[in-house]
Amino acid sequence: MNNSNDDLESLIRRACPDGHRSELIPVTITPDCAKAYLSFGVAQSREIDQSVIDDYALSMQDGEWKAGSILIFSEDYKIIDGYYRLAAVAQSGVPVEFYLVRGVPSNL
Repeated sequence: MNNSNDDLESLIRRACPDGHRSELIPVTITPDCAKAYLSFGVAQSREIDQSVIDDYALSMQDGEWKAGSILIFSEDYKIIDGYYRLAAVAQSGVPVEFYLVRGVPSNL
């Protein structure tokens, strides 16, 4: 295989024969944007630990948060992974760089 885009597309099609494709998008999440994403809810409800959100928010405010973590959303826009990070952005008042994956099937 010569690692061309066509080869990659072929591998993706074999891995996902139903044609499903998620997208990875670099984004800057502002506090207002984080609040909007949070309003869509989470895929699975769980108990929230506010101390984790507080720690993340403080790290973001201090400029110590490492850019590049991934937020994952289902096909119906529910948060699969990233609730604490989004809540921390909303609380911190500062924009943060993430990668956003959207369109993940709800049944995975």
